[in-house]
Amino acid sequence: MSSCGRFIYARPHEVTLLGIGPLTNLALLLASDPQLPSLLKELVLMCGVFTAGNGHGPAATEWNAKVDPLATAMVFRARPPRFTCIGLEVTTRCQLAAEECRARFARVGGPLKVVAAMAEVWFRDRPQITFHDPLAAAVIFEPELCQYTTGEIDVETQSAALAGLTCFNPSAEHPPHRVAVGVDAARFFGHYFDIVGG
Repeated sequence: MSSCGRFIYARPHEVTLLGIGPLTNLALLLASDPQLPSLLKELVLMCGVFTAGNGHGPAATEWNAKVDPLATAMVFRARPPRFTCIGLEVTTRCQLAAEECRARFARVGGPLKVVAAMAEVWFRDRPQITFHDPLAAAVIFEPELCQYTTGEIDVETQSAALAGLTCFNPSAEHPPHRVAVGVDAARFFGHYFDIVGG
């Protein structure tokens, strides 16, 4: 058993697992022991597109989901006590313009000074930065930052063109997934900078 698995067994229903990248490693962890998901407190992902909002129409895919569609499908079949998904159509509402981001990160200093320097590579081609993963992490501590609905998510694995597509059914009889459908972006940034400073 992996050290992560042992940690979950040692603290049943206390561990919230956060997935913020391609889901290969998370799928391997959950496949290693079918009991693990039931021992979690919650599984939170920044992954997928569920409501076709904020410019993301039907058949829109998201990077974390489509990098390894089979792993994505495996993870979405897990049944922890609570399974929360923050999709691309919600995270893209949490953006800061380059100038504001530079100013706020500069005020904080410390480790964010390094992050600000790295962000300059991003700003060469884009006028803003999107806080995809920080939003998913923040809802663990402040779930009311988002509004949610429940349903069931299936992942396309057969079609090469649509592999990784996350299909959300809000009318599932026993909905295993809680999906963010909106976010209070101003409140999120207030929370984020209360924590990191700036």
